[in-house]
Amino acid sequence: IRLLLFHAGLKFEDVRIKREDWPKYKDKFELKQVPALEIDGKILTQSYAILEYLGSKYGYLPKTYDKLYKVIFVMNTAEDIYRKAYMALMPSSPLDAKAKDEAKKNILEVDGPLHLGALFKKLSENESQKFIVGHKYTIADFYLLGFWATVLQNPDFNATFYEVIKTKMPGLFTYLDERMKDFNPYYKKCATKLYYFDAAGHGEMIRLMLKAMKFPFEDIRIKIEDWPKEKETGKFILKELPVVACEPCGVKFAQTDAIMHRIGGRYGYLPINKPEKLYKVVWWCNTWKDLIVNYMGFAHSSYSEEKKKEFRIYYFTKIVPSLFEAMESKIMMNKCSDYLVGKSYTVADFYFLGLYKACLLYTSPSPRDLSTSRMPSSA
Repeated sequence: IRLLLFHAGLKFEDVRIKREDWPKYKDKFELKQVPALEIDGKILTQSYAILEYLGSKYGYLPKTYDKLYKVIFVMNTAEDIYRKAYMALMPSSPLDAKAKDEAKKNILEVDGPLHLGALFKKLSENESQKFIVGHKYTIADFYLLGFWATVLQNPDFNATFYEVIKTKMPGLFTYLDERMKDFNPYYKKCATKLYYFDAAGHGEMIRLMLKAMKFPFEDIRIKIEDWPKEKETGKFILKELPVVACEPCGVKFAQTDAIMHRIGGRYGYLPINKPEKLYKVVWWCNTWKDLIVNYMGFAHSSYSEEKKKEFRIYYFTKIVPSLFEAMESKIMMNKCSDYLVGKSYTVADFYFLGLYKACLLYTSPSPRDLSTSRMPSSA
């Protein structure tokens, strides 16, 4: 459930209850068990029911009966393995020592190979070996990755399953290993680096968003005079900046808008499941970009000074008033005057503030102190 919420880019409070505190909490939940998901005061229980609810709501549940069958088959099979392994391996198992030894032998020699083999077969038969069903994430992937996280984190599960899957089912191992890399940021295994010039510009909006979400990252600022040499190193997609790199997984993201969408979507700053709000966010980004691009088009062109003067007059008398009027209208229409869209930060706010700061630095040799503005500090 955590992995699905993270992948969907939903902000959530991850409340982890210590075993010794459980008696104080259990009466709060239906069936007196967890996991439980609380949404607007309503509490949902039962892992399968929660996953199907979220999967249906956020696009992780197949719409064809054939694929839906495969998803549920995978989840049931993984659950069977987990339950049998729990009885055989966990200290809290109700079995006595002799029964646990028999259960462990069974999971190693009979049920483990049988059920894991069935999962391996489903993966092999799938149209893509990157996912267990279909060509994209389903709730079955999240369920399997939850089981795999237990294998990686629990010594008994690790000793029982890791080498077996790695050596006897390499395709299944590769699938699990590769998919887990998608969640390196969630497990805080990524060292994130932002490469941009020692300036504001397009890198500033990314800095502000990472700062606002309190995400640790290395702000690598390249001097303009060093760029010709740096861009030939092969580190930068399209030989352009900004670039965001995640290590050790080696994933790199380029193109400002694409980076903002990727990070914003993953961490809840882009309403990807609300088309109307998404439209408003992208409208703000594009409109502010139009304002900047139109200015840079004549300010840094090779036109004569006379031609630049004509463009400048047209820009400030026609383009700027028109765009500002549209922006003012959008602000007045938003129900919360503290943000551009909705009642909290979105990609639109970071886009606007980042380019606004760049404009202040560009137009003034001594820009005003921004510490009291709405901007998260990127210094």
